[in-house]
Amino acid sequence: MTKSGNPLTVVVPTQGRTMRSEKVSVLMLTHNAPKYVDRSIRSLAALTRDVCYELVVVDNASKAPTRKCLELLKTEGLIHSLTLLDYNSLFAGGNNIAAAKAARDSTHFLLLNSDIEVKHPEWLSRLLEVHRPGITAYGVVENPLRVDGYSLLIDAELYRTFKLDDNHQWFWAVTKLQALLLSKGYVVQGYAEHERYLHHFGGRSGRDFKSASGLVVSPQQLATWFQGRSIRVLDALPNGAIPPRPQRSLWTRALARAQRLGI
Repeated sequence: MTKSGNPLTVVVPTQGRTMRSEKVSVLMLTHNAPKYVDRSIRSLAALTRDVCYELVVVDNASKAPTRKCLELLKTEGLIHSLTLLDYNSLFAGGNNIAAAKAARDSTHFLLLNSDIEVKHPEWLSRLLEVHRPGITAYGVVENPLRVDGYSLLIDAELYRTFKLDDNHQWFWAVTKLQALLLSKGYVVQGYAEHERYLHHFGGRSGRDFKSASGLVVSPQQLATWFQGRSIRVLDALPNGAIPPRPQRSLWTRALARAQRLGI
């Protein structure tokens, strides 16, 4: 049960498959970009199979169109916990707030951006299948090698214990958390190429993050965090290289631009 008394969503398994035993709280932050918010949440609801989950949304002081969109989605039952903040808590603080509102019996948290589109019904069950205590994610970044934070699965107990360090209010908080888990012997792994399962549009909530604290981290500080430890790239090439993301055609890019502009 969630703290509001609502049970985790029960997703009916596809024919011939069984429901996984894990219970996932999907933590999503929103800040404007209502078309992408709507697409993210509806695709999550339409294309998540074989996994028991809830969607916990924290809105970071969006303008009226996004809040109306969220309230409609909540009324439709697609959002299970909705918190409307009157300030922008940014990435680290917002996810910590969402985690505190998640169901007590959740086994995993999934940090999921509000500018994604789920594309395959096994997108989440695939992450759970390969997951080991620690972090498993879609998205890998280099310099230093690390997983990205737009679709990041973590054991609920580990998140509750360590949380995101809001001294780094934006993406470095995820980097610091995975370095910490590596230092304690947990696994951090990710898929570099995941377009079949999930598309990340990226950067749709504007540039308000520019005011975040902890945006500048030196190479020396990163080296101190990781101390020579590294993540595992699940789809690395035979030579150890990271597979490149597929290039979208001119037609696909034009169509995506038209969708952004509402044409």
